[in-house]
Amino acid sequence: MAGLKIVAQPSIEPISVVEAREHLRLDDDVDKSQIMSYIVATREWAENYTGRHFISRTMQMFLDGATQVDNPLWEGMRTGIDVIDYNNYIEFPVSPVQSVSSIKYYNDSDVVAVWNTSNYYVDIVSQPAKIVLRTGGTYPTDLRPANGLEINFTSGYGSNITDVPEAIRVAMLQYLTFMYEHRGDYDKDVKEPTIIQSLLNPYRILSFNSNAYDKMFKSGIS
Repeated sequence: MAGLKIVAQPSIEPISVVEAREHLRLDDDVDKSQIMSYIVATREWAENYTGRHFISRTMQMFLDGATQVDNPLWEGMRTGIDVIDYNNYIEFPVSPVQSVSSIKYYNDSDVVAVWNTSNYYVDIVSQPAKIVLRTGGTYPTDLRPANGLEINFTSGYGSNITDVPEAIRVAMLQYLTFMYEHRGDYDKDVKEPTIIQSLLNPYRILSFNSNAYDKMFKSGIS
């Protein structure tokens, strides 16, 4: 198993209170904290929908471990093209990833050590980003049973509002309007406008596995 931990929250939101007020056509005397709560809820919804982080934040990802499979076990016959697929990487569950500051590992006595950077390469160009095992590199071994591998990284498009793609910000404003106009409305048939999803779908990262972390840390022939 694995998990994500936010070490430092984003310093700002992709939408300012002033922008939200102007978009909702509200007076300045409307409670700022109330508007901010809608902005945060909107950002969290959009990030969960797309699988992305918008404003930079410091993250930790924990994995139970990483294994190498060199000799596949197979019985019976195969049909079709014989393709060797090497999955020698650890895939990040969120995008985009700006950088990886360190990768640490813990033994069964909870003694921590830093995984040498000569073992891996951080691919932040791919979506999702990956930690790729270099030729001759090895994964840490003799890890504790749970959370043996700790990956410290920075995610998000940047530290400024202008770093976030405009389509995402427009979708957030639309969703913010939808939530504000339907506050206190418990009608089950009320749904957000389809234009919101249309704006966000090009940025959505889909997972075709019930477990976002499953089979993300394997190398060898599959």
